[in-house]
Amino acid sequence: MSLWVLVAAIVAGLLAAVPPWWFARRRPGYSHFRNTISELGETGAPDAARVAWLAFAPLGLAVWGFAALLGGRLPDDAGTGLVLLSMLGVSYVGAAVFPCDAGAPFWGTWRNQMHNLVATIGYFGAGAGLIELGRTFEDLATLSTLARVTSMLGKGVLAGIFVLSFESPVRGLTQRLIEAAVFGWMVLVGVWLVLGP
Repeated sequence: MSLWVLVAAIVAGLLAAVPPWWFARRRPGYSHFRNTISELGETGAPDAARVAWLAFAPLGLAVWGFAALLGGRLPDDAGTGLVLLSMLGVSYVGAAVFPCDAGAPFWGTWRNQMHNLVATIGYFGAGAGLIELGRTFEDLATLSTLARVTSMLGKGVLAGIFVLSFESPVRGLTQRLIEAAVFGWMVLVGVWLVLGP
């Protein structure tokens, strides 16, 4: 079972990294530092449907798979943290269904507002979920060493949401740092479960 947690984490990490890199190469003027990941699938983008259904939706499913498999290794009281973490999967599936407007504005069409709502729910859920899972990990011999880093990453994700709520020339970089923290943590937990403390 631990190996499957690691496999799900690696799949999620690859889906979080490779498609944005690939589709960004096909968008002249796109910047990983300035532009959000959602802009790759924005309304009217040449690859919008491919980004939605070959990148965002599968990534959401991979996050759900990871949370479900990790739940099989954790006590019942980890449910709240896992449900919160799985909200990140909701945000990716939501991004596929509700693409943002061009430029990923804070306001815009109803579809853009839904996109922003699911994104906020996803990142808030990931941050709060990591904090909750950090508390759960404190009582587990196999994962207690990761308790503090898990909680700290959760707080970092929540701080990152605050930074993302402002126009910034490093908005894309901020989002990628949040994503690197969450997906890197998933892989770390998978490796930890397979190799042991």
